[in-house]
Amino acid sequence: MTMRLDISIGPVQGFVAQSRRTRDLWGSSYLLSFLSAHAMRGAKRAGCKIVQPVVDHDPLYRWVSGCREGDPPRIGSVPNHLVVEVNGDVRKVAEAGVQALEMAWMRLCAAVWDKFVAHACSDGDGTEGIWDRQTCAFWEVTWTAGESAAGSGLLARRKHWRSHRPPDEAGDKCTMMHDWQEISGYTRSQSPASRKRQDRFWKKVRARTGELDLGKKERLCAIALVKRLYPKVCEEALGWPVDRIGWPSTVHIAARPWIDRVAAAIPEQASDYARIVKRNAKESPLGERPTTQVRRAGDFSRLDANYFHRGFVQSERLCPLKDDSTGTRGEIVDELKAIYDAKDKNDRKIGPPLSFYALLLADDGDRLGKLLGELGEEGRQTVGLALRAFTSKVPQIVEAHDGVTVYAGGDDVLAMLPVPHALSCADRLSREYRQAFGGRSNATLSAAVVFAHVRLPLQAAMGEAHRLLDDVAKDGNGRNSLAAAVLKPGGLNCQWTTSWTRKTPSGESTPAVVLLDKLTKSLDSNSAEPSLSSALVYRIRETLINLCGWEGWQPGSWGRLQEDLDIRAFLRAEIGHSLAARMGEGYESRADELVDLAHSVLGPARNCKPVDSAKASASSANARARRRVPDQGHHAEAGFDALLLARFLADPEEDRGGP
Repeated sequence: MTMRLDISIGPVQGFVAQSRRTRDLWGSSYLLSFLSAHAMRGAKRAGCKIVQPVVDHDPLYRWVSGCREGDPPRIGSVPNHLVVEVNGDVRKVAEAGVQALEMAWMRLCAAVWDKFVAHACSDGDGTEGIWDRQTCAFWEVTWTAGESAAGSGLLARRKHWRSHRPPDEAGDKCTMMHDWQEISGYTRSQSPASRKRQDRFWKKVRARTGELDLGKKERLCAIALVKRLYPKVCEEALGWPVDRIGWPSTVHIAARPWIDRVAAAIPEQASDYARIVKRNAKESPLGERPTTQVRRAGDFSRLDANYFHRGFVQSERLCPLKDDSTGTRGEIVDELKAIYDAKDKNDRKIGPPLSFYALLLADDGDRLGKLLGELGEEGRQTVGLALRAFTSKVPQIVEAHDGVTVYAGGDDVLAMLPVPHALSCADRLSREYRQAFGGRSNATLSAAVVFAHVRLPLQAAMGEAHRLLDDVAKDGNGRNSLAAAVLKPGGLNCQWTTSWTRKTPSGESTPAVVLLDKLTKSLDSNSAEPSLSSALVYRIRETLINLCGWEGWQPGSWGRLQEDLDIRAFLRAEIGHSLAARMGEGYESRADELVDLAHSVLGPARNCKPVDSAKASASSANARARRRVPDQGHHAEAGFDALLLARFLADPEEDRGGP
């Protein structure tokens, strides 16, 4: 009898999300994908047929399997869940997969230990024991076996049986993964002597890693050290070189469009600034390789992006200089200000770079699992080929939008992008996914885009992205949806959820991202056409709060409109008044155009079926509101998150002067 074997490797979300740097984010995704590939390879060699995912042409799986043609794979692409068919001893195949994973993991750990930790072990208090305890007990590999017709239901049920028990962790905790003990073994608060011994241990480790790879205040557990440092010993850890040590920071990703703009407008001035910084920086300020577009500006695009922000340049910690006198730092600040004051090819002042970047997370979750369960072997193979086609195109799509792909495997995507291009990238990925499946109605992608300030912890942005995707886009809006939010240092600023297409007043189906982009351009003060003011957005919000009794409004919530309120007439009055004050006569046609636009994005656009509000969760009024499906044509509910999001995209730095 042919048996279906499901193997799942975890933890995933916590392991990836507990990252302090963008390189940690990539490193954890790549590491998990690497281990999954080894598990697949081990299971296959024990005698099975891999059903899901289709990995015959996956670059990472091929390199793990010894087929090393071309350049080494640069991003993770193998999912953590594999399905195989076995005609024989199922346990033998499962254990072979687990053993292959464990051997690959121990090789990674040994490479990091030998290079960066072993020499400092004598200065620790039980360091080797802590290391062995943590590395041997971290991964949770779950597997189930049953008749093929059972589908993935067995695995879902097995995951409710919590049999994996991580060890108790005493002492001081890791500054990255807070549930785990840092490996020196000392407790700082115990005594001044313990503090000194702990500092001495980490100073010795840091002598091998360098402060760029292990900050002065970072004290890590074994798991965090492995995912931070294995790229520096990748030949021993992976078996091939990985060129990802100079992973761009969130500050650099946010500044990418600005870098291209500066390089195109004033290449010589940009090159001179890079030379001044290199001459005065305490350590090399160069990182990522330049792109083709900015190569003529010298090393400008390779500078540590902190040197692009005046506030950061003034910080000794963020931009250390050889001679930290006021005059030297002041000279660099003056040169940077001159770049801000320069004009681009459109005769517009260049100004400072953005201090917001975008984190994009996309997947389809169990809808794909259900689809696979409904199909026979031939159908599952078709799905696998569709996923492979989609995955292969993700890096090019993200790169075309000036972003970087962190992970792309199966239907999962994690990427970081500059603010102006993030939503159009999400929309393109959604369309590419549907196209890969031939337009099947039950093959859709949901995505979350978080516009986060560069000063916010990366873990906070990742946590928000997962909440948006799982709770808001998929559960709250019925999948096949986009959820976008702005996360500022003060908290969540706005949260807009929508289906990928919306109905315009004329009845046409238009991509929601296109509608929002038009609204954004209407709020751009530099637009050639008469624009709306930011004050108008806030006036609409305050008026609706008062008219409809939405005093408890918060980002992401929808409010019931008063039955006698004509929302379109209200928008016409507000927008018409604003434009009349700016344009005088002839504002009517422009006002009608903008009213149609605002009206198209003001109400909810959901994919879920109506749910009785009495049965919705009593713990959250917002949850009930999200689940109610009103008469969308009459906007029985409305919100203004789309207006707030468009205002942000038109000028992300309006509320703040940058970092």
